[in-house]
Amino acid sequence: MEIIDWLNANHGAIIGIATLFLMGITAYYAYLTRRLLKVNDTPEIAVSLCPHEAHIHCVMLCIENIGTGAARNIRFQTNLSFKPDGERAFEDVSFLRNGIDYLGPGKKKEHFLVSVIDKLDDLKKTPIEIGVTYTDTLKKVYQRAFHLDFGENDGYARVGKPPLFEIAEAAQSIKRNLHHLTTGVYKPIILTEPLDEHRIGKRASSLEKRIDQLPREVQQQILKEFNTVVSKEEHELVKKARNAETPTDKNTS
Repeated sequence: MEIIDWLNANHGAIIGIATLFLMGITAYYAYLTRRLLKVNDTPEIAVSLCPHEAHIHCVMLCIENIGTGAARNIRFQTNLSFKPDGERAFEDVSFLRNGIDYLGPGKKKEHFLVSVIDKLDDLKKTPIEIGVTYTDTLKKVYQRAFHLDFGENDGYARVGKPPLFEIAEAAQSIKRNLHHLTTGVYKPIILTEPLDEHRIGKRASSLEKRIDQLPREVQQQILKEFNTVVSKEEHELVKKARNAETPTDKNTS
């Protein structure tokens, strides 16, 4: 009874304390939700040098958003007059000069930079410094700096061709063969006899053409030898057939 009387007497204070406690939990939950949304909507721009997928001697300048949120108003700070190959300057790279307005998560931009054939030793002496500033959807500003060294890919090699290029070459071959079939350049061969007999017939036709190109007396000599060989083989076949029949006759009797 004393506890009930105490609760009845102090119910206002108890409700106030419970309300404050619930407000604290709600505020903390909102804070965690905001942090979670922030983590899931944070862009991360990466700048790197990478070899071309098919031609590994060609170095590409790659700009990629490896974060989970969209990057906006991307701007680059570097020496636009720098010429990595001695001919083309950075100002020829449009996104270095003008920036990028929007780059979604997982998206990448590439631009051919230089061919390292006979230039790699000189390029390794001049690393590239590039600074990047960008914002997220909440207009928060991020700044990054990248030190790009051409020597990082020294000794890089690839075994075979990339799968996409192999698929493209196979598709081109199929397209070319279909075109030849439809235009009559290639005519399909439809066999009406067993493959072994077809091959023997082609071989015989080829030999006949070769014999026709020889002088008459040589043709007669070849035919004479041919008849001799055929007669000998026919005699052997008949002899084998008789020898195979003889044991059967004895068993029957």
